[in-house]
Amino acid sequence: MAQEMRIGKRTLPPALRVEIVRSFTYKLNVGNFESRDFFCSQKAECLADDAEDISERLYQFCRSQVMKAVNDYMATQEIRNQTRRTA
Repeated sequence: MAQEMRIGKRTLPPALRVEIVRSFTYKLNVGNFESRDFFCSQKAECLADDAEDISERLYQFCRSQVMKAVNDYMATQEIRNQTRRTA
């Protein structure tokens, strides 16, 4: 049996809350039939009425984390390529 959740002074039955899992993945083609995969997943439990908002926030968080990692990777590769050209 699922446990009840307390919010402030109210105790909510399990039926009024939901668990949301959102993820975002990005595949970067780096050439020569090679790719790099970037992935983020997050989970939250919330009231059913808040599910749509929480879902969107989780998605945006995952997307921003993945795109930050992609940009960091690309910047690192650019620095590496510049170093090779000047050496």
